[in-house]
Amino acid sequence: MAQSFDVISNFLEQSFAYTIVMSDSDVFTVGFADFNPNNLFNTENENLGTYDSVENRKKYGITTIPMSFRLNDEQDTNTHSLLVRFSGLTTEDTIRWPGEDRDDDLSQVILDMYIAYRYEHVLDENWSIEPGFGTHLMHYQNSMTYNSNTGRQFQPVLDGLLFNTSAWANVYEPHIRVNYRQKESWGKWKLSSSGHYFYGYGWGEANDGDPGNPEGWYLVNSATAVYDFNRIGSSTQSIYSTIRRVDVGSDVEHNLGTSSYYEASLGWLMTPPFDIGFIDNIGLGLTFNYGSAFKGGSLVVFFNQD
Repeated sequence: MAQSFDVISNFLEQSFAYTIVMSDSDVFTVGFADFNPNNLFNTENENLGTYDSVENRKKYGITTIPMSFRLNDEQDTNTHSLLVRFSGLTTEDTIRWPGEDRDDDLSQVILDMYIAYRYEHVLDENWSIEPGFGTHLMHYQNSMTYNSNTGRQFQPVLDGLLFNTSAWANVYEPHIRVNYRQKESWGKWKLSSSGHYFYGYGWGEANDGDPGNPEGWYLVNSATAVYDFNRIGSSTQSIYSTIRRVDVGSDVEHNLGTSSYYEASLGWLMTPPFDIGFIDNIGLGLTFNYGSAFKGGSLVVFFNQD
């Protein structure tokens, strides 16, 4: 007889939830080379990074492709836009059973296709408010290799239920952001504050068809500055910097290991030398995470930074 378990539902809910947060480049930045900032700054601040947190970062691989499409005329003051974001999160982890000296290997892949409508209402030359509503279609799949005797004993029970299984989720995400923008002779700077809430429904093979209901929220307060130092034709090169505080709750909090953290980024941006509708800018830089389970630094590739 089919039977679902709350602990498995919670695990899947948390997996979907933290993927939503970590796929949002306005909230979390994962790079292609991780390091401990304490080694760079000659400090010993555990909130800035530890050996374990850097190793934890290395377990995760994230690819995110965001694209934004304006739906109204360029001359219109208020903006209707469509955000489309494709993302994939992979993890490589190990599980060791009590009394065993061999680890079982667990690989996880979570794919997310996100579509959101946003309306930006301009209040004056500096202030704007931007409500929006989005939906995620997500697919979770994992693969367990049983190397230990204990793991092989539990394999007939766990396969299809928790391991070597898959699940889907449809998650709805209303959100709102308030922006303050200021143009300067050297470039521009911006302050923003946004709030996101999401709730969804799961289905699929895992946990006998009961992956649960992913739910969570996050608040983001950030300050960004862009210094334009070179312009060649229609291409602008800039120094980009941002710092943000992120507060999270519900299913998101467990995997991030905190209810709040800080992140700072610094790097170089370049706008394309010719018009490409879905590319605003690209670049390279450094990002630093402070206070979460992913605290540490990374080299990053910037894509369509706002």
